[in-house]
This record gives sequence, structure tokens and C-alpha cells, in this order.
Amino acid sequence: MLAGFGLGAALFLSVASGASIGLWWPAAAQAHGHAQLFGWAGLMVLGVAFHFLPRLLGVPLQRPEWAHPVLWLLTGGIILRVLAQPGLALADAGWKHEIARLGLALSGLLELAGTSLAIWLLGRTMRRGLAVRKHTELRSVIPFFATSFGGLWIALAVNALATTRAARAGEAPIVLSTDRIVLQIAFYLFLIPVAVAMAARTFPLYFRTPAPKSRLLRAGLVLLLAGVALRIIGDEGHRKTVSGIGHLVLALAIVLFVAGLGLVARRLPLPRRSVNPLHDPIQLLALSAFGWLLLAAGLLLLRGSDALGAPGWPAPFDAEWHALGAGFVTPLILGVGAHLLPGFARRTLRGTGLVWATLVLANIAALLRVGPLIMDDLLSPTRNHALMGSAGMISLVTLVIFAVNLGIFQSAPIRSSSVEPATD
Repeated sequence: MLAGFGLGAALFLSVASGASIGLWWPAAAQAHGHAQLFGWAGLMVLGVAFHFLPRLLGVPLQRPEWAHPVLWLLTGGIILRVLAQPGLALADAGWKHEIARLGLALSGLLELAGTSLAIWLLGRTMRRGLAVRKHTELRSVIPFFATSFGGLWIALAVNALATTRAARAGEAPIVLSTDRIVLQIAFYLFLIPVAVAMAARTFPLYFRTPAPKSRLLRAGLVLLLAGVALRIIGDEGHRKTVSGIGHLVLALAIVLFVAGLGLVARRLPLPRRSVNPLHDPIQLLALSAFGWLLLAAGLLLLRGSDALGAPGWPAPFDAEWHALGAGFVTPLILGVGAHLLPGFARRTLRGTGLVWATLVLANIAALLRVGPLIMDDLLSPTRNHALMGSAGMISLVTLVIFAVNLGIFQSAPIRSSSVEPATD
């Protein structure tokens, strides 16, 4: 978490300072993105899944003693990646260079091993739960969970091949096209499906949204799979038309997800109480996250239209990645985390004001990170990099506030009152 956001801030502050960066910058940028995706988002998703899925299925986590090896394998691999990849770019030939090469290769293998073990545990738990009960209502989200964890495994398998290949060649930056494949699979086949599945099961209960429209969600999942396949085939085969169609299909999938979840529909009232999402910071975090997801859909639409020769704009890939990462994933984690993690840890939040602070700061950070990329022609390069660097620093402050609110730095349970996310 801290490594990803901290490294991101260092990247742009180094450019703004005029320091000589060479190959260190692309290597550190890839390590930053990887730490954000699989450290900040990936570990959070797996941690919540180890708690959430067994409760949803009504059975205990199968072989829970293996959860600790999962954590250490994944954490060890991510730490090695953050240290070894930028270190390889800085190291001259010699023992430091060889250690960095070994660390880079080992990082991908450790993460793949940890993910394989995690998926095995979750798979055993899901089979056990479905065998004990029919869970008719749960079967509608099983394809989303299957897609998500399958996408996670595929992304880290491709990553393991890429890091091994780069380490053997002694090259710090991974091949750009391969890194882009990992990013696409991680965002669209891992994070978005699990977010939709969690939202479909929890938002009606906690946020009083209408029952999800399963047909729209299933159609969105089919289009999501098709869009990723078309985009990768088009990019790798240099078929601009195929890639453009893939972009448009992905944009449509996102729109169907938002419509199917009923996020903008009127909230169902509680007995003697109304529900106003504008008065609830946790719900606003979730809403802002899906707003950023719609922005990513807009960027996909513009780039797809441009690729097909229609009016559009070749939006920077970096804007898409950070609209998804800083805009969609981070506020969603902050919102879901503020609601679910205190219960998992048997703690209560310190107060609602800190949740409001994370809401404001997270969205400011996303705006400062994505905005300069979209308005690149309006700002000088120095100012652009300074703004994007400040986004990383604001994100670090946001995460510290989030951790304080959860009581991570305290050994005893917090006694103050909790936030009530679904009421006004």
C-alpha cells in the first residue's frame, strides 16, 4: 500500500526536480503499478474474500491454516518486485545486478504460488458451501467470482513469465505490450467482476439500492470477456479495428454493470426513516468509485471511436489505468473497508468525520492524477508532473487516515461509535 503510493509520488517528483532518471523511471513506474494492483487492491480483495465468501456461503473457510502462507507468499513477491525492478535499473554489472535479477524472477513466482494457493482455498470453500445449501440467490454471482479469481491467476501467470524473461535478459523494464496485457486482465477480469459481485450482494442490504438486474449484469460480464479478448487480440496483432471494437465493447459492459446495480435509482426506504446517500460518506465513496468507472468507460469510448475512424480521441492509456486504479478501486476499497473491516476485526470506526476526510482526499488525489493526463495540452510538463506527484502524497495521507480510523495502529478495540452507512 505505502510502497505503491509512495513510489508513485517519487516518480513524478523526481521528474519535476529535473533528476536524471534513465531506465529507472519506466522500471519504477511498472513496479508502482504492480504494487498498487496486486498489493493494495489484490491483497484487500483476497482478505475480504476469506471473510466474506465463507459467511455468504454459510460454511467456514476450508483449511484456514493456509491463509498465512498466502499472505507471506504474496507480500514477499510484491516487496521483491518493488525492490528488485527499480534496483535492476540502477545496478551495474556485478553481484548487485545478479541479486536484482534473481529477485525480479522470484517475485513473479512467489505471487503466482500465493495466488494459486488462495484460489485453491476459496474454491474448496465455495464447493463446500454449494454442496451444503442450494444457494439459488448466490449462483447469480458465482460467474463473477469465478471470472475474477481466474483473471487474477492469469494476470499473475503472465506476469511471472514476463518477470522471468526480463530477469534472464537483465532488463529492468518489462516488455510494454506484456505489461499492458497484465494491466488489462487485472483491471477488467479481476477487479471489476469482483466489485460487481460484491456490490450486487451487499449494496441492496447496506445501501438500500433496488435488487440488481441479473440479466444486465450477466450481459455485461459476457461483453467484458469479449471486450478484453478483442482488445488484446487487436493490440497484439496490430489490428486497429479489432482493438477499437474491443474498447467499445468494454465501455458498454461498464454501462450495463452500473445500470444493473441500480446505483442511481431511488433508495428503498427504511421503516420510519428515509435513506439519503448524500448524507452517508461510505455510500458516497462507492458512488464516486463507480462514477470514475464511468469516466474510464468514456475514455474507452473515445479511444475506440478514434480507432474506428469515427470522431473520438486517443486518450492516454495512463489516464485509463488511473481512472480505474486511483478513481474506481481506491475509493471503493475505502468505502467497503470502512463498512466491513471493523466487523471482521471486531473493532469500531473512530468516527464519521474521518470517513468524510477519506472521501474528499481520495477523489482529489484521483482528480490530480487523471486530470493532468486529460488536459495535457493546457498545462506545462513541469506543472503536470508536480500535480501528479502531489496526488501520490495526498493518497498517502488518505491511507494513513483510513488506517487510523480502523484502529490499525492500536492494539485494543476502539470504543467510539460506528458509522451507520445505510441510514440518514
